[in-house]
Amino acid sequence: MRKILIIAMALMLPVCALAQKKGFKLAESNPSEKPKWVTEKERPDYIYVKGQEGANLADAKAAAMKVVVDDISQSVAVMVEGEIIDKTVMNVYGDKSEFKQEYINNTKTKLAKMPAIQGIAIQKADVYYERYYSKKTGAEYYMVYIRYPFSEFERRDLIDAYNAHEKEIDDKIKLYEDEVETVGSIEDISKNISLLSGLKSELGEDDSRIHKINTIIGLYNDIYKSIMVEVVENRPGHMAVRLVYKGRMMTTSQKPNVSSSCAMGFDVRYSDGVCNVDFDSEYCYPQDEPTVKISFRAGNSRPNKEIRIKF
Repeated sequence: MRKILIIAMALMLPVCALAQKKGFKLAESNPSEKPKWVTEKERPDYIYVKGQEGANLADAKAAAMKVVVDDISQSVAVMVEGEIIDKTVMNVYGDKSEFKQEYINNTKTKLAKMPAIQGIAIQKADVYYERYYSKKTGAEYYMVYIRYPFSEFERRDLIDAYNAHEKEIDDKIKLYEDEVETVGSIEDISKNISLLSGLKSELGEDDSRIHKINTIIGLYNDIYKSIMVEVVENRPGHMAVRLVYKGRMMTTSQKPNVSSSCAMGFDVRYSDGVCNVDFDSEYCYPQDEPTVKISFRAGNSRPNKEIRIKF
């Protein structure tokens, strides 16, 4: 499979990358003698890039390493896809080959973000380059050849790392889904929504788990919308409230917004999850039916309670 992939990539290279440009002559090579591996029969534990062009040496090296990364990602994705097809039953609609290619592209997207792929560096490779120069125009370009070591053992390690990473994502999704029934604070809801959103960025856009993640985020947002402010105590100069959701108390570290048309000097403090509000009602009069409004923030919701002042 890898041999086929390398041939396909070679076919896609521009003609100028496979032959010397007209009017240009070899001006420099490093090393001065072309290494045997540049022309040798390709060995299975290496990835070869047989000539990648760049306007300068840095660009040519970067282009060559992109071919290496694409080759590794593609070959690993093909093997991962093969394992998944073998181990699971899938309902495939439409052309199966298109489905497989979509799956491979999805896998490649996720592989590209993994540390093992990001750790692929030109320092690990054998590199040979040639500089071509046109005396007539003063222009130049570089051709880079790379032999990058990548064994079947390393490929298997990368597949294992990929599968472990996928399982870790599955476990996290399950954990956040279970916590919908037990979450006890506004801050934890916000944290879990943020972490779930972060997981989405690790998945390909066609990954079926994105729908599940969006559903779980929706459940957390439903909690926000259903949180109520419950009065615990109300006496002259003092009120105490708590946040509740389906009978269980929800805590928060945020101080609520407290307002009144006549009360002032608000002092807000928490004790065992209960929000205590002390205030001065000297300028409030019973006949005006004065109130204190206590308002919290829960996502895009604003649970609040307007409470009659007692005298």
